[in-house]
Amino acid sequence: MTKKSDLDKNAPAMDPGMAMPALDTIRDTMTEFLDTASVERVYGEPVREGDLTVIPTAEVVVGLGFGVAFGGGQGPADDEEPVANSDEPAAAGFGGGGGGGGRTLSRPVAVVVVSPDGVMVEPVVDVTKIAIASITAAGFMMATLMGILSPKRMVRQLKGE
Repeated sequence: MTKKSDLDKNAPAMDPGMAMPALDTIRDTMTEFLDTASVERVYGEPVREGDLTVIPTAEVVVGLGFGVAFGGGQGPADDEEPVANSDEPAAAGFGGGGGGGGRTLSRPVAVVVVSPDGVMVEPVVDVTKIAIASITAAGFMMATLMGILSPKRMVRQLKGE
């Protein structure tokens, strides 16, 4: 068995600066994404009309995922065979990479109305979302009911299976 010290002396040295561009990109992207969730994005510019002031509000959702990986490697030891289809042993190597993604989503949720009579919060109702959710729920209920009332299932229950 090869000693760890033998591997270490043949392994390529990793330059710590290799990770910096990827990490800088991640930091910059995270900063941009998190800026979208600032209070300025949640509460819009107040609109004044006479005695009324209207302030739009929104829900802001941010999702992020990133990863950075680096490799390593070791060529075959002196007593090992060279790599197939090659005249030379595999070279010691290194690798690196990273990736990520994210999404921001915002939607209006309410309007704050400030008047001499007081402050009122008027919710914004998204009728389309309510309709889609209702249709989806009804579809699942119908599928479940059809499964419960299916003739094959009833026959199996009567036979005691």
